[in-house]
Amino acid sequence: MYYASIGILALLIHVIINYDVLVKTKSKFLTSSQRAYKTFLYSVSAYYITDILWEPLYSLHFINTIFIETTIYFIVMGLSVLFWTQYVTSYINEKSRFMTIFKYVGRFFFISQIVILIVNFFCPIAFWFDKDGTYQTGAARSLNLCFQFILFLITTIRMLFVSVKTQGNAKQRHLAIGFFGIAMAVFVVLQSIYPLMPFYAIGYMLGTCLIHTFVLEDEKEARRKELDKLRQVERIQEVELGTARQMAYQDPLTEVKNKNAYQEDIEGIERRLQDNILEKFALVVFDINGLKIINDTKGHTEGDKYIKDGAKLISQIFMHSSIYRIGGDEFVALLRCEDYKYKDKLIEQFNNQVEKNLKEGKVVVSCGYAEFNPQTDKKYQNIFERADKNMYERKKELKSRI
Repeated sequence: MYYASIGILALLIHVIINYDVLVKTKSKFLTSSQRAYKTFLYSVSAYYITDILWEPLYSLHFINTIFIETTIYFIVMGLSVLFWTQYVTSYINEKSRFMTIFKYVGRFFFISQIVILIVNFFCPIAFWFDKDGTYQTGAARSLNLCFQFILFLITTIRMLFVSVKTQGNAKQRHLAIGFFGIAMAVFVVLQSIYPLMPFYAIGYMLGTCLIHTFVLEDEKEARRKELDKLRQVERIQEVELGTARQMAYQDPLTEVKNKNAYQEDIEGIERRLQDNILEKFALVVFDINGLKIINDTKGHTEGDKYIKDGAKLISQIFMHSSIYRIGGDEFVALLRCEDYKYKDKLIEQFNNQVEKNLKEGKVVVSCGYAEFNPQTDKKYQNIFERADKNMYERKKELKSRI
């Protein structure tokens, strides 16, 4: 069982090393050359299986069965050579007369193999079994292996020639495919000399290990680096987009949200109102008192500072709410979640601070509050008008104290 044990070992190593390509990765995620290589790997797997079965059948002297199995063995061998030539042409991806001829030579080899095996049924020119059941080889088999030797040697020469024109990792990948050709050429010669030894299987085992390590893994690493670069570009774009969005929706003076952000959020509220899915929320409308007097007497620089102080006061009290500057001295806060839960306390705290500011000559801000009522409020404007009305009443009250 020495012959079969080598084949079993080669098949196990083959499946373990190439598990990702053979099983895990779907063909749609592979490049054209990787798909061609996957097909080649399947043909090599089939070759190992036929090679493993050959020895036990041969030892049992089932002549008719082993004859059919040997025929299948040579068919699978021809298929593996055909798919190898297809992989090489796909990998190089070069539209030249040489590569076209090379591709058709692989097809010619497979067809000639089929023809030889058909003839071999009637006239033993490739292999046969004598009266004692001993395996014998003919000239056609030797010609077959000689043809393969030349084909694998041509692969090596071509890949070495291509590698001269390339640099870096690409050069390494071309050389690895070239060394596959060298390994197979050497073991084809040994197989022709020692027909009862599994040299062909050993050649495929070493060759596919070379390609896995220096071609597939290298391509995977190159792809990973490419994806990392793309992710980095995406992250930069996200940051830039976030910055641009912030600039588009932030008031430059007060750093709260601007009217564009307000209009967009109100449209969302209107849509949820129409769909009857709007959650509870409250609205607070603010107006800064005395801004015109500040601008007229102290200038717009002081007026801007006064607006910023007003925005800061609103933000400090309603720190969990969306705050918008919708006019020169007008602000709106949408109270949800935490701020909605403690809305009465926050309104009281805000008004107390304004009362204190009024006495100390600091910024004074009037506010009006209204809560969403799902029974009566069919539009956002209904809530806003109530809050705005309450704000003006508060404004009159504060003005009366000056």
